[in-house]
Amino acid sequence: MPELPDLVHVEAGLRAAVVGKRIIAARTGDPTVLRLMVPEPLATVLAGRRLEGVERRGHFLRFAVEGGLVIVINAMLVGRYQLVAGGPEDGGTPKKDPRALGLALVFEGGPELRYVDEKRMGKVYLARAEDEATIPVYGKLGLPLLSPAYTRAAFEKVIARRRDQVRPFLMDKAALASIGNAYADEILFAAKLHPKTFCNKLDAAARDALYEAIPRVLQEAIEEIRRRDEPIDVKVRDFLKVRGRDGKPCLVCGTTIRAVRVGDGDACFCPTCQPETRKLFINWTISTSGPSKGPAPPAMGSAERSSSAPDANGSGLPNGPANKSGAPKGPAGRVVGRVKRRGIRDGGA
Repeated sequence: MPELPDLVHVEAGLRAAVVGKRIIAARTGDPTVLRLMVPEPLATVLAGRRLEGVERRGHFLRFAVEGGLVIVINAMLVGRYQLVAGGPEDGGTPKKDPRALGLALVFEGGPELRYVDEKRMGKVYLARAEDEATIPVYGKLGLPLLSPAYTRAAFEKVIARRRDQVRPFLMDKAALASIGNAYADEILFAAKLHPKTFCNKLDAAARDALYEAIPRVLQEAIEEIRRRDEPIDVKVRDFLKVRGRDGKPCLVCGTTIRAVRVGDGDACFCPTCQPETRKLFINWTISTSGPSKGPAPPAMGSAERSSSAPDANGSGLPNGPANKSGAPKGPAGRVVGRVKRRGIRDGGA
């Protein structure tokens, strides 16, 4: 999805291009993304009204429309914004609508603003301003990260209640507004924290590092995207240090960047710059073909080798005859578990 730094760029581009202009037509090519919270049809209620403002709130864009209306868009995973030449209504060349068109606003004198979503996961809300607080997630956004409200005391109040891992915490929109996959990885890299570290295990120094890294990483990304000045539908991510770089050397220490499953998604991290803090973590710094970059795992005694040596399938589960599915059985013949590739990949932690 467009993340906070991307949306800052989109917000600036739209303010310059369309704020103050009159909407002469509105349409949708896929009504499944549209959420009308007013009784009038989309085209009827918007035509003839001016767009008064564009504002980013967390990972949402809010469009203030003349007459007390708002359009609020959550782009979700792949939604994006486009500015294109207008249609025949304003003298432009007709453009065929993309199949994934969620919303198009045609402005007097051009251009045309489009929200496009190939996966139809995003949502476009049209509501009265007095009702916008009822929009799901939007009405309950957490601490705004680029505002004066983001203070050490406010951050401490939010993280003090958390018992989950630090990466899901960063991505909780009801806690912090708002961080996505890419910048969660970048922030944790900057703070030198493993993505599976639990919030309640962070000491004061680690919490300070995380608090400081959040606005610094976001602001650096905002400045880089602004410097590139690409069209608003272009996602600029090639400057990131860990996200999307799994299998490549860390830009700081040279260790191979790894991807690990955390919650519902994958996190990219450097095993050396972000060392593991729990015994169940895989030590990714140990090489199977060369000298170790980290401490070797403790040697197992004979009893441990007997009870946890890999079976014929290399599972590492307790030995015992396997059933037809390949899952080992315990002493009484009960299936004790299956090995999942994902579990091996992330160490089951």
